[in-house]
Amino acid sequence: MRNSIPKAVFLLFSFGFFFLFSCSRQLLDVKNQTYKSYNRNSERGYVVSFKLNDAAVVPKSIVINGIIQDIAKENKIGDTYQVNVITQTTIIHNYQVKLDKKENGIYFEKNSNIFFQPVKFKLITD
Repeated sequence: MRNSIPKAVFLLFSFGFFFLFSCSRQLLDVKNQTYKSYNRNSERGYVVSFKLNDAAVVPKSIVINGIIQDIAKENKIGDTYQVNVITQTTIIHNYQVKLDKKENGIYFEKNSNIFFQPVKFKLITD
């Protein structure tokens, strides 16, 4: 009985350390994360911008205020991404806004695995 308590504590500590280490590896360094709303012609939405230094991960889509938008290769300029998230439009025929219940953040792909990282985007106002 005495040997099982130290083993259980060791296993619990090891599991906690492994869990903490594996979760911290997923956190990416997203910088200059901002968004700005627009309303022009017959379209409204957000222009979302962020900088990502890690080239090993690929941002797949962005969630801003409950709306999800895919990120295309054309959205990348250097190490900065700029994504137009359309919330309402009459310009694009049959356009459907995609909703997501996640908080603001970015879906990434690394080694064929998709993971979500919450991001606190700063609202830019004029």
